[in-house]
Amino acid sequence: MNVADSQYTGELYNLTTQRSKLVPVCGLFLLAACGGGNRQAVQDLVGHEDLGLFKLQSVAGVRDGDRLRAQAMFSDSSSILTVEMHFVIGSPTTLESGTWRWMRKGQLLSGTVASRSVTFLGGQDGPPSIGGSFDLLGSDSTARYRVRIPVTPLKMRL
Repeated sequence: MNVADSQYTGELYNLTTQRSKLVPVCGLFLLAACGGGNRQAVQDLVGHEDLGLFKLQSVAGVRDGDRLRAQAMFSDSSSILTVEMHFVIGSPTTLESGTWRWMRKGQLLSGTVASRSVTFLGGQDGPPSIGGSFDLLGSDSTARYRVRIPVTPLKMRL
């Protein structure tokens, strides 16, 4: 073995050991990127109030052909936010209309719903599932809150 061969073997060894060190590091970065961001169920877009205590309590709905009517309820145990949505099932499934209401701090808040993303799974072997990210608009059509619904099988009662 000459000097050039031993140098090449050393470089190959370094690349192999470096790659084995890089894989876990890259994996950690990937996990951090996936787990990052604001994943609260309800987010205040105007006042930036921390609504981290609000959790998705239920999602119920009824499918009728290419239409789906769904209701999501969020709560922090002191108030309930109700979001009602009507979807047109297709490729892609879209939000046709929606309303929200929230009795909070002695005041009734309400408005319409706009979708940011919608995920629909047909439920051929069980109930359909719906999920997505939705903006709750005030009377001036400004997005006041954002709600996130993980893809959830629908309970059949509304």
